[in-house]
Amino acid sequence: MTEAKSTHTLRRGRIFPEIQWTEEQKAQWKAEREAFKQRCKFIFAQVQPELVRTHYN
Repeated sequence: MTEAKSTHTLRRGRIFPEIQWTEEQKAQWKAEREAFKQRCKFIFAQVQPELVRTHYN
């Protein structure tokens, strides 16, 4: 009985090498995430007292 040879090849590197973000795009993405975080924290600060009363722990 002969063994089948494995033809599995290792892939190294990026999945989509044609998609490369510039430093400007990375900075914009981080700024957008930070702005979203700030909006969420503001809203949570407003509803937190009610949530603590009704959903403690």
